[in-house]
Amino acid sequence: MKLYRLIQVVLLLSLLGAGSASAQQGVTEDTILIGALGPLTGGTAFIGAPGRDGMQLAVDALNEQGGINGRKLELRFEAALTPAESVAAAKKLVEQDKVFVLVLASGSTGAAAAADYVRSVGVPTYNIFGATPVIREPFADNVFHGAITDPRTSAAALIERLTRDGDPERIGLLAGSYAFPQANLSVIRPMLEERGFDVTVETFDQNAKDFTAQLVSFLRADVDAVLVLGSFAEAGFAIKQAGQVGLGGVHWVVDGSAVNNAIVPIIGNADGILGYYNAPFYPGQDAEPMERYLALWRAAYGEPPQGRPNIYDLTGYGSVYVLAHAIDKADDDLTWENLIASWERVEGALPSDFGGYDVVFPESFSATDHQGNDHLGTAVIQDGVWTVLP
Repeated sequence: MKLYRLIQVVLLLSLLGAGSASAQQGVTEDTILIGALGPLTGGTAFIGAPGRDGMQLAVDALNEQGGINGRKLELRFEAALTPAESVAAAKKLVEQDKVFVLVLASGSTGAAAAADYVRSVGVPTYNIFGATPVIREPFADNVFHGAITDPRTSAAALIERLTRDGDPERIGLLAGSYAFPQANLSVIRPMLEERGFDVTVETFDQNAKDFTAQLVSFLRADVDAVLVLGSFAEAGFAIKQAGQVGLGGVHWVVDGSAVNNAIVPIIGNADGILGYYNAPFYPGQDAEPMERYLALWRAAYGEPPQGRPNIYDLTGYGSVYVLAHAIDKADDDLTWENLIASWERVEGALPSDFGGYDVVFPESFSATDHQGNDHLGTAVIQDGVWTVLP
């Protein structure tokens, strides 16, 4: 009987030890390991590669200042394009690399794929790009969301842009068949219909370049305005082809993933196109924080190509500073449980609080609200470049 009791005690202690080690994985006396995943190739590489680069900028800047509470940050980024790759990358980072925090820099497709896994394992997870409801519902204590807003917020902004220059009666919705556009479509369509608009919906596959059939459908429906839910390349080809099928004089609005200067050379004269932006300034806009950020970006990566840095660069950069706030509040007690609790106390987090540049909106969290940002800027193309209006 004594031997049986001793075995019970040993097993209990080993389980407690295993739980403690799991909760504190990725933390040493002088380092904190952050894992991230996202697409570096393929049609959505414009999301993952900038996200990685933006995060690394902030990690390097924080480490140059000594890190957070004496610990340096280490970023480990896994390439993941498809849903299967996203799940595999999340598991590798958590179970093999033993990261302390997981960042989903993968857009809605990857975030949706990894949602069940991160909920089940309990790792503190920062979804910085995914708008899909799959990662947001049901609510999970360990999952936080960043600059990319809830679809209900972005849908309201898009409707405001659609009605800004008049009161259209017939609206065309041109939406990609993949996760991010569908998340927005599922919210914006009923909102428009409830307000009495006549709505025509057409879809397209990811990376499509020919929109003739969809545009002819809009022409037959005699739409007054068209909202494109898709990337800058997809939106650019659709808008360019509209004139070729006789769909002229309509009001064009694009969602946040199309607000990229790389859309301009595709369309040609793009002035007047509206959208929203998940940051207070567009790269290159006359604002001191943006000028300083661009100098930092150039010093690290050289002269930027067309369309870079983009919103995903900015969001990746700002998100690391939000993490810095949460880690700083947790102090030396860096367990998963304590980090989640401290994250829920973060209010008005900005990069400047740790010496960075405020090229993102401030983020705040609570125990019942893990959406860090609900602000959107109005974006418009003026003189061939995007500008975020004050």
